[in-house]
Amino acid sequence: MKRTAPEGFLELTECWAGSILTHMIADQEELLTDLKELGFTEYEAKVYLALLKIHPSSAYTVSRDSGVPHSRVYDITRRLIMKGYAISEGTNPELFTPLSPDDLLDKLRRDTVRLTERAGEKLRKMDFRADFDPVWNLRSRDEVLDRCSILIAGAKRHIFIGLWEEEFKVLEGKLRQAQNRGVRVFILLYGESRIDFGTVYHHATENLPSMLELGCTVDAAFDTDAAISGTLGGAGPCQVIWTKNRGLVNSIEGYIIHDFYLAEIRLAFGDRMDELFGTNLANLRERFYSV
Repeated sequence: MKRTAPEGFLELTECWAGSILTHMIADQEELLTDLKELGFTEYEAKVYLALLKIHPSSAYTVSRDSGVPHSRVYDITRRLIMKGYAISEGTNPELFTPLSPDDLLDKLRRDTVRLTERAGEKLRKMDFRADFDPVWNLRSRDEVLDRCSILIAGAKRHIFIGLWEEEFKVLEGKLRQAQNRGVRVFILLYGESRIDFGTVYHHATENLPSMLELGCTVDAAFDTDAAISGTLGGAGPCQVIWTKNRGLVNSIEGYIIHDFYLAEIRLAFGDRMDELFGTNLANLRERFYSV
């Protein structure tokens, strides 16, 4: 008895196969793009990928599987061999074998580090003076914390930072590492968490503008070279900038340091400050914010 496929089975099978083929082609195109961004030419990338599928391969097989003209295969494989991405053996026919993907990626990493360090040494010897220092907008809390982490990790002398407890918890490890490698860390914390490293001041949170309206703030300066300042967003959007502009960096750093001054004065005068100016300087805030 002759068996027949269920109704619609062939159409489903063809659709499934077509979907897989579409994804494979898309993945191949993305991989070609990635390899070109890593320094491969288009033909080099196509030949390398063809060798991954079948190796060792002759020039004829490489041309057939990669779409690279046969007249160009020897030229391209020679370049891959010179770069250390492939090897050849035999003469009639000559056969080509690729470097394994893991070894290729390891080599690309090492080559990139070496070239970057070599170029960096030469570039740093050039007499460069920036004629502008841009200001970048950071659009989300995660973006702000990522940039803070990068700047903390790069600090060499000192960090002045004012932030709230939730953000401190994210950055605590990075700040502690900076302290451990000899960076002087000064923290103005809006909250009550006990911190066992750096120089820490606790800022009262009473009578501050509504956090639902403005969101938590973050202000930081790193080695007087870079700074971050703004609000992380409450009902409104995140509005934080970071910059290396010397004028802005000095202003932001000075703003944070003045908060440290006030914290020291509060430690010295205690409740007397509240009597004179209101809790958390509420009377002064009302005088100037109401203008």
